Amino acid sequence: MTRWQSAPLRGGLGSHAERWDALNQRIGGNHPLLDSRFVDALLQHFGRGDEHLFWLEQHGQLQGMCILRPHSRMRWASFLPPQLQLGPTLVAERAQLEGLCRSLPAGAVQLDLLCNDPLVGGVNAVTRPLQLHSNHALTMQVTLQGSFEDYWSARSRSLQSNMRRYQKRAVTDGLAPRYTEVSDPAEVGEAVARYAALEGASWKGREGTAISHGGQLPFYQNVLVEAAQQGHGRVYELWFGERLVASRLVLARGSMLVMMKTAYDAEFARYAPGRLLLHDLLRRAFSQFAGQVIEFYTDADQNLLEWGTAQRWIQHDTLYRYSAVEALAKLRQVLGGQQRQRQALANGRYTVDAIGSVEALPDDARACIEQAGQGSSDAGCDWYRNLIETVMDCDDVVRFYVLRRDGLVQAVLPLHAVQHSGGWQLHALSNFYTSLYQPAFNPCLKAADLLVLLAAVQRDFPGASHLTMKPMDPSSHAYQVLLDALRKLGWLPFEYFSFGNWFLTTDSNWPAYLAARPGAVRSTLKRMGRKFSQAGGTLEIVTGGARLPEAIAAYEAVYAHSWKVPEPYPAFLPGLMRLCAAQGSLRLGLAWLDGKAVAAQFWIVRNGKAMIYKLAYDESAKPYAPGTLLSAHLMQHVMEVEQVQEVDYLQGDDPYKQLWMSERRERWGIVAYQPRTLAGLAGALHETIGRATRRLRQRERAHPPRHTGWRRALPEQ
Repeated sequence: MTRWQSAPLRGGLGSHAERWDALNQRIGGNHPLLDSRFVDALLQHFGRGDEHLFWLEQHGQLQGMCILRPHSRMRWASFLPPQLQLGPTLVAERAQLEGLCRSLPAGAVQLDLLCNDPLVGGVNAVTRPLQLHSNHALTMQVTLQGSFEDYWSARSRSLQSNMRRYQKRAVTDGLAPRYTEVSDPAEVGEAVARYAALEGASWKGREGTAISHGGQLPFYQNVLVEAAQQGHGRVYELWFGERLVASRLVLARGSMLVMMKTAYDAEFARYAPGRLLLHDLLRRAFSQFAGQVIEFYTDADQNLLEWGTAQRWIQHDTLYRYSAVEALAKLRQVLGGQQRQRQALANGRYTVDAIGSVEALPDDARACIEQAGQGSSDAGCDWYRNLIETVMDCDDVVRFYVLRRDGLVQAVLPLHAVQHSGGWQLHALSNFYTSLYQPAFNPCLKAADLLVLLAAVQRDFPGASHLTMKPMDPSSHAYQVLLDALRKLGWLPFEYFSFGNWFLTTDSNWPAYLAARPGAVRSTLKRMGRKFSQAGGTLEIVTGGARLPEAIAAYEAVYAHSWKVPEPYPAFLPGLMRLCAAQGSLRLGLAWLDGKAVAAQFWIVRNGKAMIYKLAYDESAKPYAPGTLLSAHLMQHVMEVEQVQEVDYLQGDDPYKQLWMSERRERWGIVAYQPRTLAGLAGALHETIGRATRRLRQRERAHPPRHTGWRRALPEQ
C-alpha cells in the first residue's frame, strides 16, 4: 500500500496548480470543472480554510490528486461547495484509493468521495471490501456529432411537437422572441448580473439558493469573464421583446461545454422559455462546437432526458479505514430500517400493487416490462409467462410489484417467494435459464423511490429472511439502486460473481471476422465443411412456420444424444422456441446427415443483437465437427443477412466461446439478509465470516511467510 501525501490549501492550489492541470489533462480530459483556475476560484470564494490537497506518487510519477476537508474528527469528505457538480478527485484506477483513507489524520475512519463521474477517472470502478457507493444524480449529455437536423429528428415525437407548439405560440402572441449569445468579456459580467436578477425572482430566490445570495454572484462573474477572455465563457439569453425570460451560463474548455446554471421567468411558463433557449443553444452548438460534447451535470428528470444522447449516474463513494467501522455503519442502517419502512409506506405520492400473474398486469406495467426487455432474450411479458408455466413450482408465489408515483409507473419488480423452514425466501423471477435479470425501472428511479416498493414486499412477506437477485449487470442502474435501497431498508446485501459473458461487437463483415479466427478454427471449417458436404450433410435455419414442430423435435433428439445432461424442465425450451417463432426472432439451426439431425443450435435475433441460447451435437457425428460448422453457418447468416451489431454467447466461460467471441463482461448477483430475523442474521454472519476467511487466505497466498520451517541453532563454540 502506497501512502498518499498531503498539504493544506490556503485559498487556492498554489504551486500545485501546474501538476493538477497536467493530471486533469491526462485523466480528466481537460475537464472544465477541474481546471485549476475554476478550482482556485471555488477555494477563494467558498473555501473554509481547512481544505487539504492529497496526492499519490508512484515510481516518480504523479498518479492521483484530490481535495478533501474534515467533516468531523472521524470523517473526511470531498471539497464540494454547491457550485461544483463534480468532485475534485483525479485517479486513474480505483485501486489507487486503497491507501487514501489510511493516509488521513489519526482518528479519521471514514472518507466520502462525492459526486464521482464514471467518465472521469477510475473512482467508479467495481467496489471492493471497505468501499460503498450509491447513486446521487442522473446526469446527461448531448454529443455534437453530425448535424443538428439529424439530432433533432432522433428526438421523441412528443418533444418535437411540443417545441413546435411553443415556438408558434410565442410568435402568434406577438412576443418577438430574440436569442442572443454573449461572449465578449466586456459584456459577460453584465449578462451574469442579468441572470442573477432573473434567477433571484424565481423560486430559487425565495429559497435562498439563487446566485444573488451568499456571495455567489462575484464568483460566477469572475469565472465566466476570465473564461470569456480565453474564448471559453458564454451566456445564452432569450428575450421576449425587451424582457429577459431565460438565460444559461456555459463554461467550455477542451472538447466539452458544461451547462453551469439555467433560469427562466415563470410568468411565461406557458411558452416554455427555458426549452426554447435550450433548442436554440443546441442548434448553435452543432455548428460552432462540432464533434464536442455538452455536459449538463444536473439531476435530470424524464422531460430533460428526452434531449440527451446519453445518460449516466453521478455517484457518491464511501471508504472505511477499518472493517469494524463498516460493520458499525451497516448496523446503523439496520437499526433505522424499520423507521424508513414506515415512512416509505406512509408517503401518499406512491402506490404499490402486487400482481399475481402476467395476464393481470395493467397495460402501463406491461409496457414498462417490454421496454426494459428490448434487445434481451430473457425479458418481456411472454418470457415471464413461459417461465412461470413451465418452471415455477405450484408452491411458488409469483408477484409483479408495480410502483407508481403520482399515478405513473416507476418500477416493476418481478419476484417469486418460496417458503423454507417456516419462513419466506424471496428471489428474482429467474432461474438458470435466465442470462440477464432486468427489473423494469424508470431511468430516473432512485433508492428513495424503490424503498417504497421494497417496504411493500417486506410487509407482504413478514419474516422474510433473505432476498436473491441474479444474474444482473453490476454496472446497471437497476443493480446499483437495488443495492442502495436494500441497505437503506435495513437489509445486509452482499455481491457475488455469477458467471462470465462472452460477446462480440461486429460490423457484420463476415470475411474479416472469419479471417480473424484462430488458424485451427479456419482449418476445421475448411476440412470438415468439405467432408460434411461430400457425405451429403446439409445445414438449415428454421424461423417458424410448418417446419417448426419437426425442427423442435429434431433439436430435442440431438440434445438427447449429446453429452449434455437432460433438461430439468423439458417444456421450457420448446415453449420459448414457439414464442420466439411467433415474434419473428427464432433462428433454430440444424445440421442434417443421412436424414438425421446431428447438431442443433437455438439462436435468438432481436433489435440488432444475436443471442446464442442453446447448442448441442450428436456424439456419433463428432468426426464431422457439425457443431463448429453450424456455428459458422449461423454466424455468417446473422452478420450478412441480419446485419446485427452484437453477438452474445450469454452464460459461461467455456473455452470454446473465446474462439468465436472477442470481449467479456461479468454478471453478478445480490444476496441480501434481513438481520431482524434469526435465519437472516445467521446467513449474514455466515456470509461475513466466509468472505473474511477467503480474503485472509488470498492475502496469505499473495504474501507467504519467508520461513515456513524451523532452523536449528548453531552449537556454541
